Amino acid sequence: MRIAVGTDDGLQVIRWLAGERNGTVVSRAFEGQRVSSLAASEGSLFAAVPEVGVHRSSDRGTSWDPVAELPAGVHPESVAAAPSGDLVVGTEPAHLLRSVDAGGSWVNLEGFGALRETETWSDYGGKAAHVEAVAFDAHDAARLYAGVEIGGAYRSDDSGVSWIGVNDGVFDDIHDLVVDPRDGSRLFAATGGGLYVSADRGADWRPAAGDVGELFSTSLLAIARSRAAGPSETLFLLGTASGPPATWGKAGKKAGGVLWISRDSGSSWAPLEAAVLKGGSPVTALGVDPADSATVLVGTANGRVVHGNIVDSRWHQIAYGVGPVRAILAV
Repeated sequence: MRIAVGTDDGLQVIRWLAGERNGTVVSRAFEGQRVSSLAASEGSLFAAVPEVGVHRSSDRGTSWDPVAELPAGVHPESVAAAPSGDLVVGTEPAHLLRSVDAGGSWVNLEGFGALRETETWSDYGGKAAHVEAVAFDAHDAARLYAGVEIGGAYRSDDSGVSWIGVNDGVFDDIHDLVVDPRDGSRLFAATGGGLYVSADRGADWRPAAGDVGELFSTSLLAIARSRAAGPSETLFLLGTASGPPATWGKAGKKAGGVLWISRDSGSSWAPLEAAVLKGGSPVTALGVDPADSATVLVGTANGRVVHGNIVDSRWHQIAYGVGPVRAILAV
């Protein structure tokens, strides 16, 4: 398999076959640049590189070309592909742009931008409030969500034309948003104040049960049909840490990172035990192997890339020292 890994020091494409001791880097791009997000749409890959724009690859990450420029003064932080194939890019400062032609042109979602005048968004650590997460509802093509760090969660029911805040009860430092692929009314938010769950499309939020409802959350993944969960349940994976990145120490040794699993659609959570993940460095990126929905890809803050089969409890470190991982995607 080939895995695209976006890091604080560029993007690497790694080739790895089961049984090999390590993966092989087959291409590199954007060296020295932070690659904050990756998405796949209609046979192409897209990378959000804040300092240089959005780029597209048509050859599984071997080469990259810039797409249409974004408006002046904004930098891409997140890129996501809708079920329709459309692209949505979230930026710093917080704006949303949509493309219906694979990045050939962009339309500013002005209804979202207008929220800056009515909502309380906070800059922090030298960064302006930005769109950290974009999520689509597979059950309703017109519905999408955006998460602002720091600012909260927002929903559009008309393909991004108009937006409402859905922040009642949720911690406003949004790191990830996921719609339950089995139930479009259930929305999950990984935040700086823990994991939150809404049963009514964000109208009302509650902290998730157990420790995950309080821990600093770093990444979240939902898999609809996995043999690692019941036939009618969604499998969830969640990365957490004991505090924000400023407290993690060198290589994340003081971070208290844990990878959690829920096999019952988020009702209960337990630490996922894997020797290769021990050491406390937080899980900062999650992906799934398209050939087996019980097999996942894990990227960590200390630059490790791990392939794991949840059912067989077989885990293998296929790369290390790649730089803090921001995004991971099987290509």
